[in-house]
Amino acid sequence: MKKRISIMVMAATLLFTQISFAAPAATAGFSDVRSKDWYYASVQKLVANGILNGFSDGTFKPNQSVTRSELVKMMVVALDLSVEERKEGETWFAPYVSAAKTAGLYNVKDFTSGWEKPITRLETARIAVRAVDPAFKNSDDKQLMYESTKRGIINGVANGELGKAESSTRAQAAVIIDRVLQLVDGKTLSMDKRAASYAEVELRGTNMETMWGGKMDALPNKQDLSSSVRGTFEQVLIIDMDDKNSPYRNWANGAIKVDGTDWKGDYLVAFKITMENTKIIPKTELYFNYLVGNPFFTRTVIPKDSGIMTPISNVTSLHMDKINKISTWFLVTLSKNKLTEIKSHNEMFWYFQLIGSTSYFTLSKDGKIL
Repeated sequence: MKKRISIMVMAATLLFTQISFAAPAATAGFSDVRSKDWYYASVQKLVANGILNGFSDGTFKPNQSVTRSELVKMMVVALDLSVEERKEGETWFAPYVSAAKTAGLYNVKDFTSGWEKPITRLETARIAVRAVDPAFKNSDDKQLMYESTKRGIINGVANGELGKAESSTRAQAAVIIDRVLQLVDGKTLSMDKRAASYAEVELRGTNMETMWGGKMDALPNKQDLSSSVRGTFEQVLIIDMDDKNSPYRNWANGAIKVDGTDWKGDYLVAFKITMENTKIIPKTELYFNYLVGNPFFTRTVIPKDSGIMTPISNVTSLHMDKINKISTWFLVTLSKNKLTEIKSHNEMFWYFQLIGSTSYFTLSKDGKIL
């Protein structure tokens, strides 16, 4: 017979599990939680609403890891899900796991053992996204991680890195549950653009949606660059050159526009392309920009003699004296003002035209991104 767990039953259970749930009258006056801490407001809110509490010594232990079982229980209680009574011989967390599974928060493919191990940020993202949107209950990890950052549930760690394998702490759990409840309530949260970009690149090979709010054709994308050269677009990275905290911004250090103008007010777009020739042409060496162009873009380089080496500074030519394959980057800039104008008119611009030809290929439907 199902029933909602009472506050007293929860408190008794949590004496055993080292998580305690408080009545609404409780306050978050923990000796190790200060009003200036980034998680303070979330802890206050969850304690005030009877969702969690601290320890008997008056601490919250914000940096202590949360186990898989503890996080599942926190989320089930926060969402006020129906929980069955614990059967004789069952672990304390079994009813909560069952409730989470029934609600679609937990999938047996996530893990079936190790419930007392610290839960990772990726595992937390799975549960949190499913709590907000059941449509993602069967999605893969890359999609779930992206959705968690895109929706503002999870922020990046140092430098916006995803830290998927890192353990979630009690402070992080409190903030994530608070954010889940806000989203369930219909609110919109701000996202960590760096974390969302990294997650989107892992998922799609590009951060276009995060940076520009648009979408392009799926990567990798194969195109004929000429009658004898085939190109495969592997990644497309968009960098805000004005924002020192923009995702991948340090990769663009030393970038110079070939027309000599300043890049202030520009986005840098970095294309990673695999080029291979289908014919042998002696004494022929080709760079990507020898084959295609685009009037909206300004070619940009990180000069080799600058001494600056970054992941996107590698520009390689294709030697065609034998069948060959190389990987190269092609950098361009696009004015933010121009992009705004393009988007306002839903204009075609996401394409490349073959040099010396009227032929072109698009990298999105009709060369548009909306």
